[in-house]
Amino acid sequence: MAKTPGFRSPAIAGIGALLIMVLILVSVVVAQESQPDNETCLMCHEGLDASLMATTHRLTKGADKHGFQISCVSCHTGAAVHVEDPSAENIGNPARMTTVDQNEICSGCHQPHKEQGTLGFDPHIGQDLGCTDCHGVHDAGVSLLLDDDGEFCGQCHVAVVSGFRQRSNHPLTSGNISCVSCHDFSGGTEPLVGHGGSTNCASCHQELAGPFRFEHEAGSSFSTEGDGCVACHSPHGSPNERLLTQPVSSLCQSCHGTPAGHMVAHSGIGSAYACVDCHNAVHGSNDNRGLLDPQLGTKFGDGPGSCYCHNVLD
Repeated sequence: MAKTPGFRSPAIAGIGALLIMVLILVSVVVAQESQPDNETCLMCHEGLDASLMATTHRLTKGADKHGFQISCVSCHTGAAVHVEDPSAENIGNPARMTTVDQNEICSGCHQPHKEQGTLGFDPHIGQDLGCTDCHGVHDAGVSLLLDDDGEFCGQCHVAVVSGFRQRSNHPLTSGNISCVSCHDFSGGTEPLVGHGGSTNCASCHQELAGPFRFEHEAGSSFSTEGDGCVACHSPHGSPNERLLTQPVSSLCQSCHGTPAGHMVAHSGIGSAYACVDCHNAVHGSNDNRGLLDPQLGTKFGDGPGSCYCHNVLD
């Protein structure tokens, strides 16, 4: 029977498709084999492998226990051409690439921070920041940050650094803390106020964190408006004592009006004192709901006419 012109049997078509797949696989293997190995790179770049030994980027000859194989060409593109014609212009260096290109290389192994629990609210996202603006690879240390103390943060956050030089401050300039003591962008859920919000403050100030029998709502509440510790305190520095956002009594009165009795009773003696002269358990109290000083009687006397006549500590 005569065959229709242009007709191919299924077997022939299948063989043709198989040959094409084989050719593609061969070309991929050849391309991979044409990439220089680590030893070839280190012939000229001697010692750079040592700068990776303390990090997760240390070079491997084969796949590690996680199935990854890290080599020079994992990050540096164009290596095959570079070996034939060594030049700084024909080798890909992520630190000199555009933000998009370098992030594409890094995300081949690392998920972007916005995928690690920040739900896209990391304030660095959308600022055209590349991985190498904060991270290094060679000689970067275990954390892979440009420096383990986060001093590089000050290159962008100039105003924040100046806050640490105010009258009351967290001891950053003295080296007692660093930016990364409070801020963790590798998965923090509240990056604007540090990893964990007010619970982060409690890691150092546990005695102020409670729990208390009588809580001060300003210190125990949490919301997107910034309640909690930062409702009253400027975390970096302040011209007011104890990192307060306002002078003491002004800060209290921003939420609490002055009781009328303080202004008129006993010739208005109550108005002569600052709020914290009496209400000094500002974070919370186990003694009374008025957050009063348990030694108030000793301060002002416990005879007739004293505050204790009103059973203020009940």
